[in-house]
Amino acid sequence: MNQTLRSPHTFRSALALALLGLSLAGCALVTPPPSTGYLPANAFDGRVTGEDPAIAATNEARWAFSHPAAMQGRPAEMALAAASLDAMAGQFSTVGRWLGMNNLTKLQMLHARKVVRAELGIRPDAPSQTVIDALVTISLDLRHGDRKAALAAANGSEFTLPPRRTLAILAHFPATPVAERATAAASRDLYPGGSPPFFTR
Repeated sequence: MNQTLRSPHTFRSALALALLGLSLAGCALVTPPPSTGYLPANAFDGRVTGEDPAIAATNEARWAFSHPAAMQGRPAEMALAAASLDAMAGQFSTVGRWLGMNNLTKLQMLHARKVVRAELGIRPDAPSQTVIDALVTISLDLRHGDRKAALAAANGSEFTLPPRRTLAILAHFPATPVAERATAAASRDLYPGGSPPFFTR
């Protein structure tokens, strides 16, 4: 009975190709990092000075989502809170500074971002920086009494609802337990010794 003989070189080449194929397949399955953005320097319109931007954003989001009744009729602040949540959800999962943060908290924040975007009719795949910039612009325009400019800012491709509808949702944002729990968990990670200071409302 004849047997086909393979040289060691042929065997090694075949093995190398097989391993390369497995490696490429594994790379194809790797989940890309979450989209990450940052609040612009003027996001708080001068209300916050000398505070760590990440801490300020987390505090803003936590207060708003923990007090839904108090946020009724305050679309400018709600837009800033949504922008803050969008920013910190990405940063907690991608920025080395937060490497030691509880992984469950990071997942909760990403899920909360998805839920809040859905409530506002924001595309789930929109780049975080684009979303943040639009929401902060809306917040600042409303704070300065320029509703026309706010409507224009809510008319970008990242929004799926009519601008007036988006502003109406911001003015009467519903209670969002997922976001409340996520921001509370993030706050506990940032302030393990107690509650953070909140801005005067």
